[in-house]
Amino acid sequence: MHRNRRFFSLTAWWTAAGCVAAALAGGTPERSLLLVDPTRPDAMYIANYYRAARDFPDNNVLYIDPGASSYVSFVDENLDMLFGALAQRGLGDHIDFLILAPTDNYYIPAPGLISDSCSPVSRFGVSAAWITAFIADEVLGGLDVTENNRFYKNSNGARYFSSAISYLNGLPSSDPAARRYFLASILGYTGERGNTVDEIIANIDRSVGVDGTRPSGTFYYMETNDAARSGPRDPFFDAAVAALQALGFGAEHLLAVLPVGRHDALGIMTGAANPQIDTADFTILPGAFCDHLTSFAATFGTSSQVKLSRWIVKGASGSYGTVQEPCNYPGKFPHPRVHVFYAKGLALAEAVFRSLQFVPFQGLIYGDPLTRPFAYLPTVDVPDAPAGPVSGTITLSPTASTAHPSGAIDTLELYIDGLLTDTIVPGQTFTIDTTTLADGWHDLRVLAYDDTPQRNVGRWIGALQVNNTGRSVGLSPQTTTGDLSTQFDFDLAATGGTVQELRLIHNGAVVAAAAAGNATLSVFGLSLGAGPARVFAEALFDDGQRVRSAPVVLDILYDPGVPAGNGPVAFGYTRRVDPASSAVIELPATWDDSAVAASYAIVASPAQASVVHRSNWPYVLLRPDPAATGTDSLTFSVTLPGGPTAQATITIDYGQPCPADLDGDGGVGLSDLSILLGNFGTTSGAQPSDGDLDGDGDVDLTDLSALLGAFGTACP
Repeated sequence: MHRNRRFFSLTAWWTAAGCVAAALAGGTPERSLLLVDPTRPDAMYIANYYRAARDFPDNNVLYIDPGASSYVSFVDENLDMLFGALAQRGLGDHIDFLILAPTDNYYIPAPGLISDSCSPVSRFGVSAAWITAFIADEVLGGLDVTENNRFYKNSNGARYFSSAISYLNGLPSSDPAARRYFLASILGYTGERGNTVDEIIANIDRSVGVDGTRPSGTFYYMETNDAARSGPRDPFFDAAVAALQALGFGAEHLLAVLPVGRHDALGIMTGAANPQIDTADFTILPGAFCDHLTSFAATFGTSSQVKLSRWIVKGASGSYGTVQEPCNYPGKFPHPRVHVFYAKGLALAEAVFRSLQFVPFQGLIYGDPLTRPFAYLPTVDVPDAPAGPVSGTITLSPTASTAHPSGAIDTLELYIDGLLTDTIVPGQTFTIDTTTLADGWHDLRVLAYDDTPQRNVGRWIGALQVNNTGRSVGLSPQTTTGDLSTQFDFDLAATGGTVQELRLIHNGAVVAAAAAGNATLSVFGLSLGAGPARVFAEALFDDGQRVRSAPVVLDILYDPGVPAGNGPVAFGYTRRVDPASSAVIELPATWDDSAVAASYAIVASPAQASVVHRSNWPYVLLRPDPAATGTDSLTFSVTLPGGPTAQATITIDYGQPCPADLDGDGGVGLSDLSILLGNFGTTSGAQPSDGDLDGDGDVDLTDLSALLGAFGTACP
């Protein structure tokens, strides 16, 4: 069980080092990780579209299969990949939401883990499995189906969610009974009885468009004559209606299955196995959450009972259902106050999860989880954001305001390339030492939170062009439109030093590379996915520094095109890995036929790490030895049915990228020099963090010379 021990050590590390101080939330892409199966053209398309529609940082996309053959393998492999990726990417202090692009299945087999005297539990919803990441050891040890969801609140108190917080009875707590979760959901299921790609795309459009608009309309609570499905929630309808009306919203408790003749539904809660969602005369407004509490609403493998996907077709932004017969425990389904939480401004998934009394083992949170129609979104501006290249130290003076009738701006956060860099209060400024950043283009964001329990959040998105050392890399696509079989050629050129490697980056993943200072890299649309595919050029210089170009967006049709039988071509590249945690390593290859499934194989494994791999994975889970150092290599092959085969080698660098970065801020600057000088003259027992850069136990002129030689550089 070596692998499980490794996973548990990762979660222990997460608990100890999870930066609880960074516990703001509110349902934003900056605090979300998008999980995408790179072998599925539909998932790639929907992920590209969603990333662009909600403007995710490129660092916040992870290409792995969100599903697994069993919950045991999910814990051993998927969660190791998740925690490893968060650690390697520096995202561990602020990811709250895990958002799944469509995967092969809507559930993960989990027999024998959850006890239920009514009906055996043998499946977890694929989103529910990710929700349990922090309690996976308890799940493997056996829990009851009525395990309490500690984020659940038995009142109308709508509070924001954060994965960094341990909750008990809906409130932050340090009690041993408190628990942490991720908030996970799936954008849609494209298999039989699910939704089409176009239906999911349409849902993304309307959900993004309704954010912060505070639409008027009515929440409908439908009491039906189906006692088994309607009965568990009927007694709470009137209280929810009264709470919504007190907030100024329309709300009604009706005796019917659907609100026929009504065309202003902000949300619908009913209980029926076969509501005529498609054909009944009613209208669902954008942003609405609707569900019908029935056993098989998310059990797409049976034709019995209407599926939650029909709510999406009708116009809802989200729904909830179970992936197998769950027995009729009210705590398994959203409480009627879900609409009260939502109307108070929580994101859709926050509201749903807060309304679930039990951990939703068999549940599926479905649709766009970040939808926030009723939030008061703060307005954010950075009037002194630089328009041109910058160097040295700069300051940013953001402004923010809110229209919330009882709220005020409480906190502002600075994100650079998706990393949470600084936090201030209104009236303060952000100070950026650009010498700690690589030359080139950087994604720059400022988020502003109000002081309400919902932590409504607004954002400003810009860019920062850094030029401290005169290095740059350019990216010129020869075409920007095509389909999945189109060959896209990119001219890359870097200046300012000796270039070790050029790479083409898509959503944080290497898709092509070459060992040259100037190169033309070619990939087919299939490698990038349909939709608005955003790519960068990246240059790796011989001193370990990386420089990135401004992004280029391609418009790729969700169309297989006419393949000409090209490929495969595999690409080798260099990947820096911190040996303290696992890592997901992409295996980049390209060909032109979306109907062809390639087979991947590890030809030569690294000497200082173990590798977990499946033949259909265009990535590996790398588990470095704790003492791994220097460089290593991994050679892989990719084969199309009937051939041919291509091979490439990935160089793995376990070295410390910036030994002179003593304060760990990502670059070598005055703070690091101050640390070294403060310890200068130590003659024995000095540590690298004290400034002993040559490892001889002393802090002396040799160490000072090494630091000054690296001064002003960024860590790759």
